[in-house]
Amino acid sequence: MKPLNYLYSTLLFFLLVTIGACSNDDNQVQDKEVPLPIKNDFLGKYPVAQIKSFHSYSNGIQQIDFIDHEKNEASIWYVNDSWKMTSTEINDIGQLPMKVKKAFSDSEFGDAQVIDICKTEREEIEQPLYMLHFQYKWKDVEKVEHYVFINCDGMFLTTLTWTPNSQRWFVGLPKDHFDFIAKKYAGAQIRGYINNAGEHEYFIFHQNIIKYVFFRGENTTDYGFWKETRYELDKSVQIPQNVLNVLNRLHPDFSYTNIYYIESDQGNAYWFVDKNDKNELGYCIGANT
Repeated sequence: MKPLNYLYSTLLFFLLVTIGACSNDDNQVQDKEVPLPIKNDFLGKYPVAQIKSFHSYSNGIQQIDFIDHEKNEASIWYVNDSWKMTSTEINDIGQLPMKVKKAFSDSEFGDAQVIDICKTEREEIEQPLYMLHFQYKWKDVEKVEHYVFINCDGMFLTTLTWTPNSQRWFVGLPKDHFDFIAKKYAGAQIRGYINNAGEHEYFIFHQNIIKYVFFRGENTTDYGFWKETRYELDKSVQIPQNVLNVLNRLHPDFSYTNIYYIESDQGNAYWFVDKNDKNELGYCIGANT
């Protein structure tokens, strides 16, 4: 019986070793799998990170999934060995920069219970973008999904009450978008990007105002390439008399709480909104009406 016991023990040993090796292969990446330029850049950015997996796609995009020094799950993307984007799922609001935490706590949502936080860093945009997701009351509706976007210096950019598309779906942003913004809004700081219901939306800081620039297409030759740019005006701003005449004639009983200016290749317009209305009723009047 001894030879059989020995053979059984030997087979069991090799089986366990094989299973262990397979498990390690599933959770670890061999150094030789990551191209040297990417490995060097990654280690420079995250010297103590734990790499979970590496993927190389046929379109030249390469992705590393990893755990950062604060035990957050993250992914980094390269295009042809050049860094493009990093997305980090932040575990705890306490990990946020102090200015981001203050901007959120000072907002109307300061007492909200945050569900998850995502930090997005992009090659083309200097400021990291933080997205805080939570449920909060909106008008008469309880527990509406909210998504707040804040820069690392505490600049509060916008709030959505619907879910934007995942940042991870958009690794490389179109160069024509940046060229257009640089030409039309000289000196503007691009503060962030999201994909909003299929449209490309950029947050820019221009002439001390946060503006929202929307694109439908990715190339200047695309039909409807630039859709519009929106930004809020101070309520004390002087509205052209021709615009007020039209508003008062068509909607004499309407009272607005906010005024927005909309630029587009179809012509510019003023958008008057009543934020106190449960549906935020508003009217758009052309600037040259």
